[in-house]
Amino acid sequence: MMTNTHMLVAAAATGRPQLRWWHLTLAWLGGIVPDLNIFVMIAWARISRFTGNMWREPEGLYWQQPWQTYSAILNSMPLWAAGLGVGYWLFRASEKLKEWGRGLMILCGGCLLHVKMDFPVHTDDAHVHFWPLSEWRFHGPVSYYRGSQFGDVVGTIELVLGVGLAAFIIFRFPQWPMRLMALLLVAPYFLRVGRLFF
Repeated sequence: MMTNTHMLVAAAATGRPQLRWWHLTLAWLGGIVPDLNIFVMIAWARISRFTGNMWREPEGLYWQQPWQTYSAILNSMPLWAAGLGVGYWLFRASEKLKEWGRGLMILCGGCLLHVKMDFPVHTDDAHVHFWPLSEWRFHGPVSYYRGSQFGDVVGTIELVLGVGLAAFIIFRFPQWPMRLMALLLVAPYFLRVGRLFF
């Protein structure tokens, strides 16, 4: 799925209007952290003036080291689940650590939602979702972007979900940074739809 959708899901699911500003920031970050290796790789490719293939398997840069290791770490369900457990322990262990534990639960919960939503919609570009326990990849029958593998259907569902979540966030949160972020993250859907018709 697109990163902006993951961010909207994470913010809507883990954010609450009464939370501190840094908790709300972690709610947004939970949706983007599992994709950070891709953004860093693209930035590195531009800075280093890389001219080779970026995505095609197996020679593309994305499929090389260290990018595959970074992807495995950031998309690991066991690691995010462990982080969620540590956050819960901190939250319950002490009044001094309560807010730190809450923050860790918010971040790891958003990241776990991200990787779970990615799990069924990646085909030959599947992540290693169970690192370090296993290198196994689930190659799903549905792609979030390939038309030949129901990408148009998934894209439509994603658009409706994203717009609905943005509206939910705008109406639920009185904080203007939350509302502004939701509006900014809706823009890519309309740019994508615009490319289909113009």
